[in-house]
Amino acid sequence: MSSNSNLINVPSNEHVMFLYNNDDARNNEVVNYINEGLKNGFHCIYASVGAYDSESSSNISNLTSNIDNYKENIESGELRIVDFKPYYESALNVDFSPFKKLQKELEETLKHRKDRGKKDVILIIADAACFLSQNKCFDECEILEWWWCETNTEWKKNNQNITVICPHSSQILNNSLLSDTKQRISSMHTVTIEFNYNMNTNNKKYYNYNLQKISKYQEFQNKRKTRRLLIVEPEPDIQYMFSLFTRQHGFKESDVNIVENGNKCLEVIFSDNIDSNNDYDIIIIDTHLRDISGFEVARKIRNNLPDKRIILTTTYSLSNIIHIINSIGIMPKDVFLKPFNFAELIKAIVE
Repeated sequence: MSSNSNLINVPSNEHVMFLYNNDDARNNEVVNYINEGLKNGFHCIYASVGAYDSESSSNISNLTSNIDNYKENIESGELRIVDFKPYYESALNVDFSPFKKLQKELEETLKHRKDRGKKDVILIIADAACFLSQNKCFDECEILEWWWCETNTEWKKNNQNITVICPHSSQILNNSLLSDTKQRISSMHTVTIEFNYNMNTNNKKYYNYNLQKISKYQEFQNKRKTRRLLIVEPEPDIQYMFSLFTRQHGFKESDVNIVENGNKCLEVIFSDNIDSNNDYDIIIIDTHLRDISGFEVARKIRNNLPDKRIILTTTYSLSNIIHIINSIGIMPKDVFLKPFNFAELIKAIVE
């Protein structure tokens, strides 16, 4: 779709990625989306890492003069500004607790608006993922966009009309070296819009819009080579991280089994049930299990299934356990010291 208008219709109940090629284009489209949303009676939220950063072009003070009835909309609660910097810092550590809190707040706001007879539609412009990609934190960016994708799917299923718009710099993602990264990030959105922003000699702004419906991320996942994983991890937070990273990197939920202790692992591996038998390609075992040692679990598996690939996660230094892993037959490259980089672990799995 192409247009010379500086406004486009706000997509409804979608997870939108828009690519911009400079800060002016970004800020103009942010304002356009907000004004369009307010005009349609939506509750609008500008959640920006630079919202209150005086040096950032995305500072809200740089945008207020172009937002229709800014003061009145703020006072009435139709427009909300969120400092997204703490959210960005949490995303760097792949901690989604602030985002989950925001999710709950949005759902409560939606219900409250419906009860008051207001239009129960929310439009949120959220740029934490954009700042992650700008700072070359691409794995964390993909994980965050995957979280938005899953949350948007949940909202749709529950008939909760919340649209999330995520700006991204085309100057970064259009780099040929990042083509796969761009594809993955794009495939986590239901709509991708690319803005080509230019100014002619009369200083009039023109926009070209490429609006493309794209497949859900699940379709992209299905193209990846299927491997089955059994993960033995006692800590719920790390279990959740494994769930996030494996699904983000193309593993189906049915191909990843996460158990919390060594006995459960052995039960799964050596079960007589053909559906749960040892058809796992890789077994990831934490050495600090609450029932039996992860080393002992690995040894039992290796003794019975000598060709099964085993990866260990541990807080022990490699020098202190080298004699143990050698006796089990585990290569040092398959030992990941906590805190480890999840992206590096997943890379070792999928390659």
